Amino acid sequence: MSSRILRYSVGNEFNPGNPWGRSELLLAPDGTVQVEHHFSRVRTVGAWQGRVDAAAFDALWRALGQAGFPDAPTGPLAPGATLRQLTVEDAGTAQVATVDWHKASTLPGYAEAFDILDAIVRQLSGDTVPYPTKQGPIVADITPMPPPPA
Repeated sequence: MSSRILRYSVGNEFNPGNPWGRSELLLAPDGTVQVEHHFSRVRTVGAWQGRVDAAAFDALWRALGQAGFPDAPTGPLAPGATLRQLTVEDAGTAQVATVDWHKASTLPGYAEAFDILDAIVRQLSGDTVPYPTKQGPIVADITPMPPPPA
């Protein structure tokens, strides 16, 4: 079993051009996942946990391998761009890739990985975070968590 922990952060609840807010996802080596979502329009926080389907979990790591993670395109970002940040921690070492939301869909490997991650957030939240995704059901045992203290 891998000891890799994946953290996914996307969005900014204070950006008026971002309709969804900010998601903070933590995916453990055993496939358990939790997400905390900061909604931009209503200034509330939701939190959920669950378990990612083993096939989707494996597909995520394959997609990141295809992407060449942690390598990601560099270059200027447009003002107000929505950023996706992936951090993978393994054996005390962290690797990070930051990708513009709109460019991600054109990057082999990253497009597939972000589609899976967005589906996890959407499914955990019961569609209250309606990120676009092509995935069918890939999360089970979903339960709400208490929101973090303000």
